[in-house]
Amino acid sequence: MIEGRSIITTVNRCSMIGFTEQLQKLRADEFGKELFTIPAFEMLLDLYRSRSAQPRSLTSLTGASSASERNSQRIVHRLAERGFVDLHRDPSDGRRIIVVLKDETSAMLDRFFDKLVEVAAELPLDPPHRK
Repeated sequence: MIEGRSIITTVNRCSMIGFTEQLQKLRADEFGKELFTIPAFEMLLDLYRSRSAQPRSLTSLTGASSASERNSQRIVHRLAERGFVDLHRDPSDGRRIIVVLKDETSAMLDRFFDKLVEVAAELPLDPPHRK
């Protein structure tokens, strides 16, 4: 039987974003970063969380991923190819590539986290016990 303590809380999109980040950190701490990774989602989450802050360079964004820098760069380029992010050269430093989360992707993540809130709201307070 799996048991745990009951927690009653109010959740919203912002709390689900924080919960997701904590979940990923906990997973990495408990099972190791190298075994269970979701680098593309980690980078999308980083862009989503920091969308009102300064633009993210490709180099700084790769640090948000559990993958190697080289693999992270490949993933960012795949995200761009699939239309999740835009890449453009920094006008003040042509060597620097800026990664911007597209509005459509931001809306998709809004829907994703809103759905997580709905799922959390539907969790039974006292789940049936397994035999």
